[in-house]
Amino acid sequence: MTTTTIFDEHAVAPLWATRDVAKFLGCSERQIPRLRDEGLPAVRVGGLVRFIPSKVMTWLECRDERVRQLADIAVSGDEDNAECAAADLAREFPIPLS
Repeated sequence: MTTTTIFDEHAVAPLWATRDVAKFLGCSERQIPRLRDEGLPAVRVGGLVRFIPSKVMTWLECRDERVRQLADIAVSGDEDNAECAAADLAREFPIPLS
């Protein structure tokens, strides 16, 4: 008789809890809901909020690219576009007050 494994625990990445995402991003757990409001992808499993690691990393990379694009425009010398880009940067990526 042959046994077939349907689920290979090493092939599937585990979901992250809020504390795991906070540790990965180097922030407090209290910041995670704000980041979710800013687009950090999450899934609900019953009443729990969980995160798919690959989606968190993709979101972070896209966010980093957006900051670079806006920063490039802000220092471009084109006053109209630079002013808009600076406003977008401030709105989309506010500097947290310590």
